[in-house]
Amino acid sequence: MGSLRNPIGPLPSSIYWRRRAVALAVLALLVLIVVWAVTSLGGGDSARNEGRNGDKGNGPASTITPGPTDSGPAISERPGGRDEEDGGSDGSGGSAGSGGSDEKDQTSAGGTGWGSGSGSQAGNDGADSQGSGSGGTGGGGAAGVPAPSNVASCRPGEVKVKLRSVQREYGPGERPQFELKVTNKRGSACKIDLGRTATIVTINNPQDAKFWRSDDCPPTKKPMPRLVPGDGSSTHTLTWFRKASAANCGTPTFEAPKPGTYEVEVKLKGLKTVRTSFELVK
Repeated sequence: MGSLRNPIGPLPSSIYWRRRAVALAVLALLVLIVVWAVTSLGGGDSARNEGRNGDKGNGPASTITPGPTDSGPAISERPGGRDEEDGGSDGSGGSAGSGGSDEKDQTSAGGTGWGSGSGSQAGNDGADSQGSGSGGTGGGGAAGVPAPSNVASCRPGEVKVKLRSVQREYGPGERPQFELKVTNKRGSACKIDLGRTATIVTINNPQDAKFWRSDDCPPTKKPMPRLVPGDGSSTHTLTWFRKASAANCGTPTFEAPKPGTYEVEVKLKGLKTVRTSFELVK
Protein backbone atom coordinates (compact mmCIF):
# COMPACT_ATOMS: atom_id res chain seq x y z
CA MET A 1 0.00 0.00 0.00
CA GLY A 2 2.94 2.28 0.71
CA SER A 3 4.16 1.84 -2.84
CA LEU A 4 0.82 3.08 -4.15
CA ARG A 5 1.07 6.30 -2.23
CA ASN A 6 4.82 6.69 -2.69
CA PRO A 7 6.01 5.34 -6.01
CA ILE A 8 9.32 3.53 -5.85
CA GLY A 9 11.70 3.79 -8.71
CA PRO A 10 14.67 5.58 -10.16
CA LEU A 11 12.47 8.37 -11.54
CA PRO A 12 10.93 11.21 -9.62
CA SER A 13 7.52 10.41 -8.05
CA SER A 14 5.77 13.13 -10.09
CA ILE A 15 6.41 11.17 -13.28
CA TYR A 16 4.79 8.08 -11.83
CA TRP A 17 1.73 10.08 -10.76
CA ARG A 18 1.36 11.54 -14.22
CA ARG A 19 1.56 8.04 -15.70
CA ARG A 20 -1.12 6.88 -13.29
CA ALA A 21 -3.37 9.84 -14.22
CA VAL A 22 -3.01 9.12 -17.94
CA ALA A 23 -3.79 5.43 -17.39
CA LEU A 24 -6.90 6.29 -15.37
CA ALA A 25 -8.03 8.76 -18.05
CA VAL A 26 -7.62 6.14 -20.77
CA LEU A 27 -9.49 3.60 -18.65
CA ALA A 28 -12.34 6.05 -18.05
CA LEU A 29 -12.49 6.81 -21.77
CA LEU A 30 -12.72 3.12 -22.60
CA VAL A 31 -15.52 2.68 -20.06
CA LEU A 32 -17.43 5.58 -21.63
CA ILE A 33 -16.98 4.11 -25.11
CA VAL A 34 -18.23 0.72 -23.94
CA VAL A 35 -21.27 2.28 -22.22
CA TRP A 36 -22.11 4.33 -25.34
CA ALA A 37 -21.81 1.28 -27.58
CA VAL A 38 -24.07 -0.82 -25.35
CA THR A 39 -26.63 1.97 -25.17
CA SER A 40 -26.66 2.42 -28.95
CA LEU A 41 -27.11 -1.29 -29.59
CA GLY A 42 -29.90 -1.51 -27.05
CA GLY A 43 -31.76 1.42 -28.64
CA GLY A 44 -31.56 -0.13 -32.11
CA ASP A 45 -32.92 -3.45 -30.85
CA SER A 46 -35.75 -1.63 -29.10
CA ALA A 47 -36.66 0.22 -32.31
CA ARG A 48 -36.64 -3.01 -34.27
CA ASN A 49 -38.81 -4.71 -31.64
CA GLU A 50 -41.27 -1.85 -31.79
CA GLY A 51 -41.36 -2.16 -35.57
CA ARG A 52 -42.07 -5.87 -35.34
CA ASN A 53 -44.74 -5.27 -32.75
CA GLY A 54 -46.31 -2.69 -35.04
CA ASP A 55 -46.38 -5.23 -37.88
CA LYS A 56 -48.26 -7.63 -35.60
CA GLY A 57 -50.93 -5.04 -34.93
CA ASN A 58 -49.70 -4.07 -31.44
CA GLY A 59 -48.76 -0.56 -32.53
CA PRO A 60 -51.04 2.45 -32.64
CA ALA A 61 -54.04 2.21 -34.96
CA SER A 62 -53.82 4.08 -38.23
CA THR A 63 -56.17 6.96 -38.92
CA ILE A 64 -59.52 5.82 -40.34
CA THR A 65 -60.58 7.83 -43.39
CA PRO A 66 -64.07 7.80 -44.87
CA GLY A 67 -64.58 5.72 -47.99
CA PRO A 68 -65.51 7.18 -51.37
CA THR A 69 -69.02 8.55 -51.63
CA ASP A 70 -71.35 7.43 -54.41
CA SER A 71 -71.93 10.35 -56.73
CA GLY A 72 -74.40 8.44 -58.93
CA PRO A 73 -78.08 9.35 -59.11
CA ALA A 74 -80.57 7.99 -56.66
CA ILE A 75 -83.28 5.59 -57.79
CA SER A 76 -85.63 7.76 -59.81
CA GLU A 77 -88.04 5.21 -61.18
CA ARG A 78 -91.26 4.54 -59.39
CA PRO A 79 -91.70 1.01 -58.10
CA GLY A 80 -93.83 -1.36 -60.09
CA GLY A 81 -94.53 -1.38 -63.79
CA ARG A 82 -97.27 -0.65 -66.25
CA ASP A 83 -99.67 -3.12 -67.73
CA GLU A 84 -98.39 -4.29 -71.09
CA GLU A 85 -101.48 -6.35 -71.95
CA ASP A 86 -102.55 -3.91 -74.65
CA GLY A 87 -99.08 -2.53 -75.38
CA GLY A 88 -97.17 -2.39 -78.61
CA SER A 89 -96.42 -6.07 -78.81
CA ASP A 90 -98.86 -6.25 -81.70
CA GLY A 91 -98.50 -5.23 -85.21
CA SER A 92 -95.85 -6.39 -87.64
CA GLY A 93 -98.52 -7.22 -90.20
CA GLY A 94 -97.18 -10.70 -90.93
CA SER A 95 -99.14 -12.66 -88.34
CA ALA A 96 -101.68 -11.48 -85.80
CA GLY A 97 -100.28 -10.52 -82.43
CA SER A 98 -96.61 -9.88 -83.24
CA GLY A 99 -94.63 -6.71 -83.59
CA GLY A 100 -92.56 -4.10 -81.75
CA SER A 101 -93.02 -0.95 -79.73
CA ASP A 102 -91.84 2.63 -80.18
CA GLU A 103 -91.90 5.17 -77.35
CA LYS A 104 -92.26 8.02 -79.86
CA ASP A 105 -95.74 6.89 -80.84
CA GLN A 106 -97.02 6.12 -77.37
CA THR A 107 -98.44 9.62 -77.11
CA SER A 108 -101.32 8.40 -79.25
CA ALA A 109 -101.86 5.25 -77.21
CA GLY A 110 -104.64 4.69 -74.75
CA GLY A 111 -108.38 4.23 -74.72
CA THR A 112 -109.73 0.72 -75.11
CA GLY A 113 -109.23 -1.82 -77.80
CA TRP A 114 -106.89 -0.38 -80.41
CA GLY A 115 -103.14 -0.56 -80.99
CA SER A 116 -100.73 0.75 -83.55
CA GLY A 117 -98.37 -1.56 -85.36
CA SER A 118 -95.60 -0.98 -87.85
CA GLY A 119 -95.37 1.67 -90.52
CA SER A 120 -93.26 1.99 -93.65
CA GLN A 121 -92.65 4.48 -96.42
CA ALA A 122 -91.64 3.69 -99.99
CA GLY A 123 -90.52 6.65 -102.07
CA ASN A 124 -89.67 7.08 -105.72
CA ASP A 125 -86.07 6.11 -105.02
CA GLY A 126 -87.20 2.65 -103.95
CA ALA A 127 -85.90 3.04 -100.40
CA ASP A 128 -88.05 1.97 -97.49
CA SER A 129 -87.95 3.39 -94.00
CA GLN A 130 -89.75 1.63 -91.20
CA GLY A 131 -90.96 2.45 -87.72
CA SER A 132 -93.05 0.78 -85.10
CA GLY A 133 -95.79 1.90 -82.74
CA SER A 134 -97.29 1.01 -79.42
CA GLY A 135 -100.86 0.53 -78.27
CA GLY A 136 -100.25 1.62 -74.67
CA THR A 137 -103.37 0.57 -72.74
CA GLY A 138 -105.36 -0.30 -75.77
CA GLY A 139 -105.32 2.22 -78.60
CA GLY A 140 -103.18 4.29 -80.90
CA GLY A 141 -102.58 5.64 -84.36
CA ALA A 142 -100.31 3.87 -86.79
CA ALA A 143 -96.60 4.40 -86.67
CA GLY A 144 -94.41 5.75 -89.42
CA VAL A 145 -92.11 8.64 -90.22
CA PRO A 146 -93.27 11.90 -88.58
CA ALA A 147 -93.99 14.64 -91.11
CA PRO A 148 -92.28 18.05 -90.83
CA SER A 149 -94.60 20.97 -90.15
CA ASN A 150 -93.85 22.59 -93.52
CA VAL A 151 -95.17 19.60 -95.51
CA ALA A 152 -98.63 20.14 -96.99
CA SER A 153 -101.52 17.84 -96.14
CA CYS A 154 -102.48 15.19 -98.66
CA ARG A 155 -105.49 16.20 -100.77
CA PRO A 156 -108.24 14.13 -102.39
CA GLY A 157 -107.43 13.19 -105.95
CA GLU A 158 -103.70 13.24 -105.22
CA VAL A 159 -103.57 10.17 -102.98
CA LYS A 160 -105.11 6.71 -103.05
CA VAL A 161 -106.18 5.03 -99.81
CA LYS A 162 -106.53 1.26 -99.37
CA LEU A 163 -107.43 -0.88 -96.37
CA ARG A 164 -107.13 -4.64 -96.04
CA SER A 165 -107.26 -7.24 -93.29
CA VAL A 166 -104.00 -9.10 -92.78
CA GLN A 167 -105.96 -12.35 -92.35
CA ARG A 168 -109.46 -13.26 -93.42
CA GLU A 169 -110.18 -15.13 -90.18
CA TYR A 170 -109.01 -14.75 -86.60
CA GLY A 171 -109.36 -17.47 -84.00
CA PRO A 172 -109.85 -17.06 -80.24
CA GLY A 173 -107.13 -14.90 -78.72
CA GLU A 174 -105.89 -13.60 -82.09
CA ARG A 175 -105.98 -9.85 -82.51
CA PRO A 176 -107.17 -8.68 -85.92
CA GLN A 177 -104.70 -6.59 -87.86
CA PHE A 178 -105.26 -4.27 -90.79
CA GLU A 179 -102.99 -2.54 -93.27
CA LEU A 180 -103.76 1.05 -94.21
CA LYS A 181 -101.88 2.10 -97.35
CA VAL A 182 -101.77 5.66 -98.67
CA THR A 183 -100.24 6.14 -102.13
CA ASN A 184 -99.10 9.61 -103.19
CA LYS A 185 -99.49 10.39 -106.88
CA ARG A 186 -97.69 13.72 -106.63
CA GLY A 187 -94.00 14.22 -107.06
CA SER A 188 -93.69 15.99 -103.70
CA ALA A 189 -94.36 14.58 -100.26
CA CYS A 190 -97.53 15.23 -98.31
CA LYS A 191 -98.76 14.28 -94.84
CA ILE A 192 -101.73 12.53 -93.25
CA ASP A 193 -102.95 12.90 -89.68
CA LEU A 194 -103.27 9.58 -87.87
CA GLY A 195 -104.26 11.15 -84.56
CA ARG A 196 -107.09 9.50 -82.66
CA THR A 197 -109.60 12.25 -83.46
CA ALA A 198 -108.41 12.94 -87.01
CA THR A 199 -108.41 9.38 -88.36
CA ILE A 200 -111.59 7.72 -87.12
CA VAL A 201 -111.53 3.93 -86.95
CA THR A 202 -114.78 2.06 -86.35
CA ILE A 203 -115.37 -1.66 -85.78
CA ASN A 204 -118.93 -2.82 -86.50
CA ASN A 205 -120.23 -6.17 -85.26
CA PRO A 206 -122.14 -8.76 -87.34
CA GLN A 207 -125.39 -6.91 -86.55
CA ASP A 208 -123.87 -3.76 -88.11
CA ALA A 209 -123.78 -2.05 -84.73
CA LYS A 210 -120.78 -0.08 -83.57
CA PHE A 211 -118.58 -2.24 -81.36
CA TRP A 212 -115.56 0.02 -81.05
CA ARG A 213 -114.66 3.54 -82.24
CA SER A 214 -111.30 5.28 -81.90
CA ASP A 215 -112.66 8.65 -80.75
CA ASP A 216 -115.01 7.27 -78.08
CA CYS A 217 -112.40 7.66 -75.36
CA PRO A 218 -109.17 9.04 -76.85
CA PRO A 219 -106.30 9.49 -74.38
CA THR A 220 -105.16 12.52 -76.37
CA LYS A 221 -106.37 14.72 -79.18
CA LYS A 222 -102.84 15.50 -80.23
CA PRO A 223 -102.26 15.26 -84.00
CA MET A 224 -100.00 12.55 -85.36
CA PRO A 225 -98.76 13.76 -88.76
CA ARG A 226 -97.15 11.05 -90.87
CA LEU A 227 -95.20 11.52 -94.08
CA VAL A 228 -96.28 10.12 -97.45
CA PRO A 229 -93.31 10.44 -99.85
CA GLY A 230 -93.71 11.87 -103.31
CA ASP A 231 -94.52 9.23 -105.95
CA GLY A 232 -94.46 6.73 -103.11
CA SER A 233 -96.62 5.18 -100.43
CA SER A 234 -97.00 4.97 -96.67
CA THR A 235 -98.27 1.73 -95.10
CA HIS A 236 -99.42 1.39 -91.49
CA THR A 237 -100.49 -1.73 -89.61
CA LEU A 238 -103.28 -1.34 -87.04
CA THR A 239 -104.33 -3.86 -84.40
CA TRP A 240 -107.69 -4.26 -82.69
CA PHE A 241 -107.52 -5.73 -79.19
CA ARG A 242 -111.01 -7.26 -79.41
CA LYS A 243 -112.46 -4.77 -76.94
CA ALA A 244 -115.60 -2.65 -77.02
CA SER A 245 -115.92 1.09 -76.40
CA ALA A 246 -118.59 3.65 -75.54
CA ALA A 247 -118.87 7.36 -76.27
CA ASN A 248 -117.41 9.78 -73.74
CA CYS A 249 -115.49 6.96 -72.04
CA GLY A 250 -118.71 5.33 -70.90
CA THR A 251 -119.28 1.67 -70.09
CA PRO A 252 -119.46 -0.43 -73.28
CA THR A 253 -122.70 -2.27 -74.01
CA PHE A 254 -120.81 -5.27 -75.33
CA GLU A 255 -118.39 -7.31 -73.28
CA ALA A 256 -116.59 -9.67 -75.64
CA PRO A 257 -116.85 -9.99 -79.41
CA LYS A 258 -118.79 -12.99 -80.65
CA PRO A 259 -117.95 -15.06 -83.73
CA GLY A 260 -119.12 -13.59 -87.01
CA THR A 261 -118.22 -11.17 -89.78
CA TYR A 262 -117.06 -7.74 -88.65
CA GLU A 263 -116.44 -4.58 -90.63
CA VAL A 264 -113.64 -2.11 -90.02
CA GLU A 265 -113.99 1.43 -91.33
CA VAL A 266 -111.18 3.99 -91.48
CA LYS A 267 -111.97 7.62 -92.22
CA LEU A 268 -108.91 9.78 -92.84
CA LYS A 269 -109.47 13.48 -92.22
CA GLY A 270 -109.97 15.24 -95.54
CA LEU A 271 -109.69 12.00 -97.50
CA LYS A 272 -112.00 9.16 -98.44
CA THR A 273 -113.39 6.52 -96.11
CA VAL A 274 -112.22 2.95 -96.70
CA ARG A 275 -113.67 -0.30 -95.41
CA THR A 276 -112.88 -3.99 -95.23
CA SER A 277 -114.24 -7.01 -93.41
CA PHE A 278 -112.88 -9.90 -91.39
CA GLU A 279 -114.27 -12.85 -89.50
CA LEU A 280 -113.92 -13.99 -85.92
CA VAL A 281 -114.20 -17.75 -85.60
CA LYS A 282 -114.52 -20.13 -82.67
